[in-house]
Amino acid sequence: MSSRHRYAKTDFKTRIDDLKGFGPRFYSGIAILLLVFFGSLYYIFWVTLLPIDVHNSMPYMTPETIALSMQPAVSQSLADRSFTLKVDGKEASFRLGDYDFTASPYADGHTEEVTYKDKKGKERTKVIATKGSLCYNETAVYSFIYGLAKEYGTPMIEPKIKISGDKMTVYKGTDGVGIDYNDLMNTIIERIKNDDYSPISTNIVTLTAPEVDIDKIYREVKCGPENAYVTEDSAGNPKFTADIIGKDFDLEEARSIIQTQSDKTKWVIHLTLTYPEINLKQVRAPYCLDVLSTCTTSYKGSSKERANNVERAADNINTYGDFTDGLILQPGEEFSFNGMVGQRTEKNGFMKAPVYISSGSTEDYGGGICQVSTTIYCAALYADLQITERHNHIYVIHYWPTEGCDATVDWGHLDFKFKNNKEYPIKLKLTYENRKLTATITGTEDGITAKLESEVTDKVSFDTVYKRPSADNPEGKVSGGDMGKRIRVWKRVYHDGKFVEKKKISYDLYQPLTKTIYTANLPEGAEYH
Repeated sequence: MSSRHRYAKTDFKTRIDDLKGFGPRFYSGIAILLLVFFGSLYYIFWVTLLPIDVHNSMPYMTPETIALSMQPAVSQSLADRSFTLKVDGKEASFRLGDYDFTASPYADGHTEEVTYKDKKGKERTKVIATKGSLCYNETAVYSFIYGLAKEYGTPMIEPKIKISGDKMTVYKGTDGVGIDYNDLMNTIIERIKNDDYSPISTNIVTLTAPEVDIDKIYREVKCGPENAYVTEDSAGNPKFTADIIGKDFDLEEARSIIQTQSDKTKWVIHLTLTYPEINLKQVRAPYCLDVLSTCTTSYKGSSKERANNVERAADNINTYGDFTDGLILQPGEEFSFNGMVGQRTEKNGFMKAPVYISSGSTEDYGGGICQVSTTIYCAALYADLQITERHNHIYVIHYWPTEGCDATVDWGHLDFKFKNNKEYPIKLKLTYENRKLTATITGTEDGITAKLESEVTDKVSFDTVYKRPSADNPEGKVSGGDMGKRIRVWKRVYHDGKFVEKKKISYDLYQPLTKTIYTANLPEGAEYH
């Protein structure tokens, strides 16, 4: 078990110069000290970790102000320093900034009372911080030192633990070679204290792994449950603090297991878990931060009228009801495309554009919005949401690559609906840029993903007809020409990347779409339709 925590502190005990005996030198140095205090990182480093001499500018600064003003400069000074470590003749660079070395002069609250004279020459006293602390990332430092020793043989491995659910596995340490961590760190700390960054030599030694300290493990593992919570900054950005699951185990039983089974290299200890009332998922849920699925289709070839309809429908969904930046569905709530987009009329901002009908196509208000419903449909399938109403087009559509994954709508007749069957809220947001429409569903990550597959089981040929050209349909224009198809669609569902099940989604029939050629020169034997 490694006893090392993420951060370690080492105090530097300091002294206060005898100000009474400082005499004239104190006053003659005032100007120099002022310059050094505000301009020299080297001096700042020393007044932070060593005694602080108070001069006439400092009486007007509180201890907190002094500490806060010095700390960033001291920490930057440390970050730029480095040692050359010589390990049995080989050299390695150790830059303090890579291991989060920082100085915290006010960390331990140690203070001293010093005497000074104000501008009028009156003697005064003031309490200031005079003792600093050195903080560093001990986990990273230990990993670095461990790595230095690996090329010299099998490193010593300390006892460690691994917790999985309500089981804690305690692993016995193993002897090996390495560098005496404590000895090297003491040397480094002493060198920093003395501003000595000359090379440090150390040797590889044989290290004996410490025995398992079950009492120490107990002190580190045992904890009570703590609820997750969120705070927001002035801009409303959330910051989440995760929940902590309470852990405990029978110390005497664990000690007995390790002692009576001393020939083993690992032991399994049962943990008693106490769950908090509020976990991190519950706190994050209202913000819908995790992307569950996304789907993008292109409408680059659309007329300005059709593009208007696509974007109008997207905007209506994003701003439905009280929402301004996407539609939120609580668990169990149902999405209705018609209900949220509204009736497609000129008054509601929709324009006439081509729509499919049984005889081919015509123009009507809202033409093109089925691309919006189809894009949302595919995103809902990828997120494994429950589809409650969906209808296929008369003809095969081409703005989504997987055939059969479309959803048509018609005000008053055909709707597209899905239900939030998740444990937490979800958010549907539609965005468009450069004639590309994207439907994104966010919520709380549940590990569910899906893939879509389609199969054409039957095909029916289309007919070809000829029409006279016109201003709207010039010579040589060709439209339509799609085969009729029967298409079966499946969805493969995965949880955390592992296959769960294969679901049949639909089995639809699409009619053949007649090919229309506009020409003034009929082929031999052909007639105008």
